[in-house]
Amino acid sequence: MKKTIFFTVFSAVLGLVSASAEVDCAKLTLSVKSAINADQGKILEIVSKEVSASPACACEIVKSAIEASSANPKTVALIVETAITAAPEQMRLISQCAVAVAPDALANVQAVMAKLDPNSGESSPSSKDAKSSKEAKDQVAAMPNPLDFPEGPPERGDEPFPPPPFPPPTPPIRPPGVSDVNPK
Repeated sequence: MKKTIFFTVFSAVLGLVSASAEVDCAKLTLSVKSAINADQGKILEIVSKEVSASPACACEIVKSAIEASSANPKTVALIVETAITAAPEQMRLISQCAVAVAPDALANVQAVMAKLDPNSGESSPSSKDAKSSKEAKDQVAAMPNPLDFPEGPPERGDEPFPPPPFPPPTPPIRPPGVSDVNPK
């Protein structure tokens, strides 16, 4: 009985401690908006500090920074780059949230992603893959377009291929007639 009460109280205390330790993203969003409204020149520093402090709320922080600053596409790209350097594990989420808030900055955000994306390079030397991705890109570029038509019909007398050979004539194979079958 004493152990049951002890474990019940202990788990309740742990539940309260873990619940109070979680960061409230809504409150964080409001604080980011107010900090950016107070000083527009420190947008990148505020985003970097807040995203590194709570990477789980990176999407909300980026959204609020873009909304509070009414950012143009170049500023959106800088905000995304700053947030990604602060929390690289949230890279895809940060870029998607930025595009959701500022769709006109799609090209700029894609340029930042192409610059910072670690998966676009060569694979490790211990990879079991026999070919590199760069070789495959070169091979695809060297292939002709299947929709290109031939330049024109061949001239008369210039046959591109010899005619196919015909099989030698053989007598046709005829099955036995039905009347020749013995029903016994």
